[in-house]
Amino acid sequence: MKKKSKLAKLIKRFWDIVRKTKLVIILCCLVVVVVLMTMIMLKQRDIGAYEAGMQIEQLANMIRGHYKMRSDYWGLNTDEIIKNNLYPNDMTVNGGKLLGYFGNPVEIGMDTNGMTIMPTIREFGITYRDLTKAQCTALASDRFRKTFWLGIKEISITDNISSHTFGWDDKESVLPLDKRKAADLCHNGSNVLFRFE
Repeated sequence: MKKKSKLAKLIKRFWDIVRKTKLVIILCCLVVVVVLMTMIMLKQRDIGAYEAGMQIEQLANMIRGHYKMRSDYWGLNTDEIIKNNLYPNDMTVNGGKLLGYFGNPVEIGMDTNGMTIMPTIREFGITYRDLTKAQCTALASDRFRKTFWLGIKEISITDNISSHTFGWDDKESVLPLDKRKAADLCHNGSNVLFRFE
């Protein structure tokens, strides 16, 4: 009888340990799932700006390559880019408009509307138009690769009411742009213009 009671106690103790271990394993699994979901959500939030930045860099390099034998960017505008197929493969043209990573219009030229560049002008702008506040904030403040920044002269955040420009020489509005500052300036419908030299 004593052997059975000792054996019963051992079996009961074993199952108690198993139950407690199951609870610990389940809790650990839940913590891992929550951490992974948070990481995925944060990565997805930033991936759009990175991809759009890669498009901007490729587009700028294609434009520079096309105009490298000329003294200026005279005649450059969005229509010229579309006509000469001077845009990355992951950009599309729909209804005569060049569309970027976010599916919004992209304008190339002197200003956010893609005004044609006139003679002797040695800079051009690439504008991602009609962005959401989140897209504008992420794109204007993203920490792009070093090669992206090589030709950037300034970045402007514009809408129908205001325009804010950030450059390398400006002490108050210096590049690269801080995410909080971008969030304060961006609204639904904002544009981000990248001016290249």
